[in-house]
Amino acid sequence: MRKGKRIPQYMLLLSMAALAACGDNNNNTASPSATDSGSASATASASGSASASAEPTSAELPEAKLTFIYPVAANPGPDQKLVNDEINKYLKDKINATVDLKPLTFDEYEPKLNAMLAAGENFDIAWSSKGWLGNYQPYIDKGAYLELPDDMIAKYAPDARANIPDKFWPDMKAADGKVYGFPIYQIAAKQKSLIIQKRFIDKYNLDVSTIHSYKDIEPFLKTLKENEKGIVPLGLAQNSNGLFVDPNAVAPDGASVGYKKDDSSYAMIGMIDSLEVKKDFYQTLHSWYQAGYINKDAPVLQNINDLKGKGNVAVSIEFTSKPGGEIGEKAINGGNDVVYVPISDSYFTGIASAMHVINKNSKNPERALMLINLLNTDKYLYNLICNGIEGKHYTKTDDKFIAPIEGSGYAPNGDWVFGNQFNAYLKPGMDPDTWEKTIQLNDSAIVPASNGFSFNEEKVKAEGANINAVKNEYLTALETGAVDPGKMLPEFENKLKASGLEKYEADVAGQWDAFLKGKGLR
Repeated sequence: MRKGKRIPQYMLLLSMAALAACGDNNNNTASPSATDSGSASATASASGSASASAEPTSAELPEAKLTFIYPVAANPGPDQKLVNDEINKYLKDKINATVDLKPLTFDEYEPKLNAMLAAGENFDIAWSSKGWLGNYQPYIDKGAYLELPDDMIAKYAPDARANIPDKFWPDMKAADGKVYGFPIYQIAAKQKSLIIQKRFIDKYNLDVSTIHSYKDIEPFLKTLKENEKGIVPLGLAQNSNGLFVDPNAVAPDGASVGYKKDDSSYAMIGMIDSLEVKKDFYQTLHSWYQAGYINKDAPVLQNINDLKGKGNVAVSIEFTSKPGGEIGEKAINGGNDVVYVPISDSYFTGIASAMHVINKNSKNPERALMLINLLNTDKYLYNLICNGIEGKHYTKTDDKFIAPIEGSGYAPNGDWVFGNQFNAYLKPGMDPDTWEKTIQLNDSAIVPASNGFSFNEEKVKAEGANINAVKNEYLTALETGAVDPGKMLPEFENKLKASGLEKYEADVAGQWDAFLKGKGLR
């Protein structure tokens, strides 16, 4: 790519994330009360399961056929149908339903979801999030998702709802105050980290305690470039850029607004101001790109896992840094052990980063919600969809741990897609207290003033679309170092202004002000 040459529109993906593992087959322990709001609730949910009150007996229900679409990092394997069939045998007895599982890779998920909605193609359950794939509010604005009122949840998913601490539930509310999704209860905090392969840390005696920001990694990247042929020092892609952290701002990834840490008025940081703060960052990234520290296809590579799977990416980015996440990263990184090195504070980000939604045009919305209830409470079903069939795809080593069978034919590696992760088995290398640590992180993370704020762009839809188009044209190229910021950043900022940014941000600021007043912060 030539320096300074514009790259045509990129699809900008915001990474988030979250991961984990699966529980045991005991379906007899009662779920905790919904009034439990702290660690006890989350711990109790690890042994909870669906009770008979959650649904009628299967004999009382007409047969239903459901379809569930969800994102995965890679093809789950040739035994996908075998596992799907086993799931359907179980669901037949539980809720007289079958489900057609449709895993889609990250890069194909959103286009396929849009195509299915546009064509009116039948599906019942989809995966969604705030700020990433199936983006919650924009799809609600399109009328794609079914509202899930309290009485519907109480009737068809009472046990799953009982496992969600009440203090977290407001995060599920859309801009209109209604709920359109059911959360996948898991890590509810994010801390940005570098993911570094341990073999290179050991080989070059890297003291990770000295790394606090993106700049601190530069000497290490230089060493790797000079000494490790065939290794990508820093792997980036469209769905994994975002190395910068402003130490003076509260602006976690996915937040609707950011503000300065020392600003008692919580004044919103505008987009142009946030870009200006990143000038030095963009220049540094561009110099790294030119030096060969960053993979040349970074601005056009849709899924970073396509590169990491080769095992030759020394450093990459993690946006959640959940306890035990390094085990999942090891599988993604070609079987190489990795270490998380935090470069940001830990922020509470709510429970809406991963959820299940029901298609507004579903022919069986009640049964779909019953399935969601089971996925979040029935440990046998959750294990089955996450890990496959015991003895064929994994072995159980004790009550807490399983060992996946290599090359078994089923490995979706997407437990965070399927249901309540506190029902999860632990995998080799994870600490026995992984879930306790996760709960502690949820409870101790910094809660930003913006938590619970959702912007309704109804009045500025045209401006929002224009701004997104401009972002898609420039932002990924800048965030991966592929273009000269001296030329491209001013051009980017001018196009943002011309796209209606002032009007758009005035509307955001007005809603933000009203939100703060409602919380007694203004």
